[in-house]
Amino acid sequence: MNPIDSARGASGLFRGWWVMAAGFGCTMLAIGSTTYAFGLFVRPMAETFGLSRADTNLGFILLLLGMAAWSPIVGRMMDRLPARAVMTAGAASFGAGFLLMAVAAAPWMLGVAIFAPVAFATVACGALAANTLTSRWFHRRRGRAMGTLAVATSAGGFVVPPLLALLMADLGWRQALAVHGVVAALLMLLLVLWLIRDRPESVGLHPDGSDSPIAGGSDAAQAAARRWTLKELLGNRNFWLIGLGVGLLFGADQALLSSIIPYGEDAGLSTQQAALLVSCLTVSAIAGKLLIGALADRVDKRWLFALVAFCHLVFLGVLLVEPGYAGLIVASATVGLAVGGAYPLWMTLLADAFGPASFGSVMGTMSLLVMPLSIFSVRYIGEVFDRTGSYDLAFWTFIGFALISALLIAAVGNRPRAPARSEAAAA
Repeated sequence: MNPIDSARGASGLFRGWWVMAAGFGCTMLAIGSTTYAFGLFVRPMAETFGLSRADTNLGFILLLLGMAAWSPIVGRMMDRLPARAVMTAGAASFGAGFLLMAVAAAPWMLGVAIFAPVAFATVACGALAANTLTSRWFHRRRGRAMGTLAVATSAGGFVVPPLLALLMADLGWRQALAVHGVVAALLMLLLVLWLIRDRPESVGLHPDGSDSPIAGGSDAAQAAARRWTLKELLGNRNFWLIGLGVGLLFGADQALLSSIIPYGEDAGLSTQQAALLVSCLTVSAIAGKLLIGALADRVDKRWLFALVAFCHLVFLGVLLVEPGYAGLIVASATVGLAVGGAYPLWMTLLADAFGPASFGSVMGTMSLLVMPLSIFSVRYIGEVFDRTGSYDLAFWTFIGFALISALLIAAVGNRPRAPARSEAAAA
């Protein structure tokens, strides 16, 4: 029996957890196969097409740019169309994109495949789609659900690249891409068709499995029942506060993650020792996603974000004083909690401020603000090192980022004003 269509599922779980589980699986496959697995193909693609490493890395930039371009489009689709239709299109696009990369005869063909079908699939079957659905199925337990869902990206990085590397060793990079793309697309399609449902109301339920809907007169109910237009979003104070606050901290995160291994090697560590710092960050990030996500249901999210920003300040301060290896391990484990906790806080802040009816559109539009800050920060930290021979100036800059981000999120309104139209009128 399909757990979504039974009373509460064979295990007695609220059906929203099954929907979240399907989103978890799709996100794990989509992100693990793209952002985490890209490095596996840099060397073989460079050798096949006679590219420099820098030119090959443009593929990753095209993926990020493609995800940014598709996010507002897919977000609006998730708000307007059946989720299963959007995610099915994403799964099909994933398989098609990987097949196109497998048969690409020139670098430009790889670029087109990455920017168009692969980037679209990563958004339509990844975090944006999964978080949009989770925001609809949960209200009181939204933080816990989104914190659990956020672990999917880390799980993808842990599970997918080793399996893909085994395929490459046996089949070569082209056949590995083709086989993996088809298998992953089929798995996504099965999860979507079996478990995904748009809203609890579509199966006669309410968020969190409650016996009654959200109180009609509450701010939460008003936000949940309304949609936001682009003009209203751009004119909304909370949109800019959350986007810039989260974007600055995410930018610092991405820059640190991309540079922590060379930082460690410059400090005299072996490559294996430096790589262990990333492992500590990743493992503690999983704990951070679960812990901060659970606390978000009980504690003011603005205070939690300040705690996350403070952890960044501590880590950056440790990097500036250049401690020994043991100190770096402890600091990496500490900031991992913050790196992991930032994402579920972003998702729950969005859902609280703008409601589930517009979640996809809001997240997609805000990604256009957040993504460029990440790209800038990664480029900036490299430029600083190339010009000064040290990361110190970048670390001081990111200390400023963390302080500003905490102040911006602290200014987010506790009861954001929703637009005056009802959802029905906006449709």
